[in-house]
Amino acid sequence: MDAIKEYFNNLESREKNLVIIAGVLIGLLIPYQFMWKPFSESLEDSQIRVEAQRKQLVTMQQQAQQIKGLRGSASFTSQPGRQFLNNLINTEARKNGLANSLKTKAESNNKVRVSMDNVPFDNVMKWLDQLVSRHGVIVTKLTADRQPSVGRVNVTVYLESP
Repeated sequence: MDAIKEYFNNLESREKNLVIIAGVLIGLLIPYQFMWKPFSESLEDSQIRVEAQRKQLVTMQQQAQQIKGLRGSASFTSQPGRQFLNNLINTEARKNGLANSLKTKAESNNKVRVSMDNVPFDNVMKWLDQLVSRHGVIVTKLTADRQPSVGRVNVTVYLESP
């Protein structure tokens, strides 16, 4: 430290002023660069994310209202009970190549248990998607057991009519 003081004291006044100004600038630049700038950038990023999430929330709320409106106006609500549900299950199973392995058992008037052995998992998911999204069928329970063959499962599904 003494060497630095001695070096500084040996400088001309113009050089001393230059060193002092450079020291002050570095003293201001370091806190700005490593503390204030990252903090302000993080704050801006957070504000942008919050605004994007707000827009997404508004969009999702609008879509939820549309879904509620569509559910209320759907034609599947006019056909009650097990017969309607069995017809839907069988029709959609045929479309997805699952009709041969389909086993249904009525649990109550509007609830059915469906079992399928050694079927393609992708076909089962398409079948369920069509039942739920197109016809409003409710899946109350789903069990899928993987089989040794890749992509094949044993499935038990409990379905309920709307």
